[in-house]
Amino acid sequence: MTHWFDIALVRFGLSGTLIALYGVADALARRAGPTRSHESAAPGWVQVVIFASITLYYFLIRPFGGALLGGYGNVLGIVLVGVAMAVRWRSRHGARHVRYPAMAARMLLYVALPLAVGMPLGWLALTLPACGLSAWLALREDRRRQGAGELSPSSARWIPGVW
Repeated sequence: MTHWFDIALVRFGLSGTLIALYGVADALARRAGPTRSHESAAPGWVQVVIFASITLYYFLIRPFGGALLGGYGNVLGIVLVGVAMAVRWRSRHGARHVRYPAMAARMLLYVALPLAVGMPLGWLALTLPACGLSAWLALREDRRRQGAGELSPSSARWIPGVW
């Protein structure tokens, strides 16, 4: 018997739906009012790299995706995308213990999407480049803010308790 996560069209539809729902959560968080995030705009080339990474991820969904652990792994990925949307929604108010909550939500999305479609190879195609660039952007923003006197070394962590 074929699991419904083994059907490529289901995986494509699921991925697109999860990305669209996250986009709605992101748009609503932006419209809800001014955020306390101090993130500056990313350079244009970063958007090109992310686009290429997402494109590669989509090319890999059909041949390499499927049901993980009888579909339970996929469901865990879907739940984590829901958590990413909740984190993004909450980030509209800022967070005292996370320096860049909107970026943390995006990174969780990048980790969860390959799991949701059952494609661990997606962590190389999507998660690694997207999270690596996000970390680089966070460090870049920290240096800018420290230079402007907006950020002290004792400020909130980017990842609570870690960094």
